Amino acid sequence: MVDSCPGENFLEGINTPSTGETINEEVIRKKVFSLLLGEKGYRFEDIEEEVPFELTTEREIFQLKVSLIIRLNNRRLILIKCGTGSILARERAALALARLFSKCQIPITVVTNGVEATLLNTLTGETLDSGPDVIPDKTRLLSQLADLKFLPLPERRIKLEKQILAAFEGLGLHGECG
Repeated sequence: MVDSCPGENFLEGINTPSTGETINEEVIRKKVFSLLLGEKGYRFEDIEEEVPFELTTEREIFQLKVSLIIRLNNRRLILIKCGTGSILARERAALALARLFSKCQIPITVVTNGVEATLLNTLTGETLDSGPDVIPDKTRLLSQLADLKFLPLPERRIKLEKQILAAFEGLGLHGECG
């Protein structure tokens, strides 16, 4: 059981994630990575792990990492956010990250705790599927490639998405706090 919210350390000036969160996220990421290679047909070169992302807001700079990104045909197609606790609590931050990550939004976002997962349309925020096996295999994803849209985030939405991501990441609001 967590005695305090990880965000409390941040507020006290200690900008480090809780040890439990880091270890558990790593275990979940490795589990999903193995699933992608073993059951979903992806190759090592199709998957980026712990991809750094710098979030710059008006007041702060956050050094973040994306758990996994699936990349095919030189396009980032799926951003996967791994973490413990409630996946529902992570969805909004994961969508913001997928929207801000590059010039064009990564079209699909997955949030997982290693047991359950939610598949989201990054552009609309719509839940496409949920359950333990929602990540599409490589063959299915390649067949859907022509239907995916790679659009830039509208300029008017950038500040809002940055604020949302900063609130979740900076204050440690990852779903572990009771």
